Amino acid sequence: MKVHNKVPDKGDPSDILQLFPKYNLQIHCCRYWWLQQWEFNELSFPYWRIYHNSYQGAVVIYEGREYALTPDKIVMIAPNTSYATRMHDHAIPDFGYTLKGGRVNASLSEKQLLTEQCILHLFIHFNLGMPYDNVSPGVFIFKLTEHLKEKLLIIKRHLNYEHARFSFYSGIAIQSLITDLIMELPQDSWELITNDSRILDVLSFIENNISNDLSNPALADKAMLATNAFTRLFTDEIGVPPQKYVKKKRIDKACVLLHHSNLSIDEVAVQSGFADRYHFSRIFKQITNVSPARYKKEYGMK
Repeated sequence: MKVHNKVPDKGDPSDILQLFPKYNLQIHCCRYWWLQQWEFNELSFPYWRIYHNSYQGAVVIYEGREYALTPDKIVMIAPNTSYATRMHDHAIPDFGYTLKGGRVNASLSEKQLLTEQCILHLFIHFNLGMPYDNVSPGVFIFKLTEHLKEKLLIIKRHLNYEHARFSFYSGIAIQSLITDLIMELPQDSWELITNDSRILDVLSFIENNISNDLSNPALADKAMLATNAFTRLFTDEIGVPPQKYVKKKRIDKACVLLHHSNLSIDEVAVQSGFADRYHFSRIFKQITNVSPARYKKEYGMK
């Protein structure tokens, strides 16, 4: 194992340089809703999801298996996992979804919500950044410990009165909850998709510069390789050519913006690295099978 040495800092006599993995936790939303209907034929998004339901009655269906969302469990779903959802014995539509719900607040009567067969549903969406969002798809179930329960209470207590701005205390509770759950995943979940440092640098560069020039020559320059050599190496390591990967990451970015921001479709196109709305719309529909406008209407912020 290679040891990296450094000049000892004042107050730190060690001459060993410590290297820590970098990740970029981005919380896109944290909401607390009542739901009366929650039937989705397919959900698949390029970010992590956490679910906790205060009452039983809903399930997540993944690869033919049903996972009940019960008060004693927390469910976490990896990015790009394709799954369906259902409440009670409601039928799942052949296409699209049926959704009926709204924000929980202090003025709502919990007794009335239960009488109307509603459930209380906390959900959090987040990303960890490259390469930790590139894990294998999956649904993970965690037992609700007293430690996790206390954090959920802090979060829900805040959302009962305020859903737009989070205090430092409630924000830390959300981050701590995410960290605790991530820590419970098997270590082999975090195996890198490549061990080549040049390609890892390029993947991070793409992640952090999605709206900039990401042509093969530009990426090859970042890897300090000739363009043809870089293209071959990238394809061998990642399994797809660089531009196909870039296109998918730009659409992933667009999905996050369409879902979690109030940006117009033109603004989303620019921030995702597309030349114009028309090119963006064509590529978006090619990959997701829906137009950006329909995606925003169905999945945008509510």
